[in-house]
Amino acid sequence: MQERHLGVPTITLRDARPDEATAIGALLQAAYAQYESSYTPEGWQRYYGMLGEVRSHFEHAQVIVAEHNGVMTGSVMFYPDGSLSEQGEWPAGWAGILRLAVHPAFQGHGIGRALTEECVRRARGAGIATIALHATEWMAVSRAMYERMGFVRDESFDFFTRSGVQAMGYRLDLR
Repeated sequence: MQERHLGVPTITLRDARPDEATAIGALLQAAYAQYESSYTPEGWQRYYGMLGEVRSHFEHAQVIVAEHNGVMTGSVMFYPDGSLSEQGEWPAGWAGILRLAVHPAFQGHGIGRALTEECVRRARGAGIATIALHATEWMAVSRAMYERMGFVRDESFDFFTRSGVQAMGYRLDLR
């Protein structure tokens, strides 16, 4: 467990428990609801349902949550082997960050950055050379944060979701 002081809220980062999957799914759905208008109705229903399904990620990912005074404020899924995330084609040896989310009531306080930094810390600790993620065109705030952290756009890592949305690849070389 790691405590971080981010100016406004003090957060604790910790590994999630499988029995928290439903709460994490609800947090993801609340955080990503702002993107509903970017999808077709059918695409949104599929994506929204997928966001709520967290339990299966515990098999291959380290699910990390941020808390403030016992309230879950954010989450992220760190895949030491990104290819196990089932999100596009991953180069061998790359770690992955999936579904970074901060509850709307806590956005803008550095929680997303702290969760991303925790994934980078874990990748470095495991001796992983590259960590990567995907974002969409309308995730401008997230993409700007990743770029400030040193992630670079990697178009060769892009893919299109079943809903036809372009998932834009970003990577950070750690060596």
